[in-house]
Amino acid sequence: MIATPEDARLLFDRWLEDSRPLKVRLWTSGVFFDATGIVAGFRPENLEIHGDSWKITIPIAGANFSFADPREIANLSVREIESAQYEFGIALDLPNGDRLVIMELKGSPEPSLEPDEET
Repeated sequence: MIATPEDARLLFDRWLEDSRPLKVRLWTSGVFFDATGIVAGFRPENLEIHGDSWKITIPIAGANFSFADPREIANLSVREIESAQYEFGIALDLPNGDRLVIMELKGSPEPSLEPDEET
């Protein structure tokens, strides 16, 4: 689904405020980058993402945005695999031909702090 720059800004702001873990994939003419990180900064002209030992700034001015929801994947087996890992995400087709895909990782459920009770 096509998304507007405003839609993208709302996602980036949410990810920045909440430090949500993200799967980041960047395809360029010579490199495929695949990592897990968080949004560290956002301005209309660029997006900063970093992980434990890396940081990348991507110029996004003029990008085309597409919203992605794994629950909308037509193939059932792929939909189940992707839905188990990701909430939703966004793909950016950059003016230079590079492609950036960012997917929000599903959090693991919080373990119960209550002891199990037997009756």
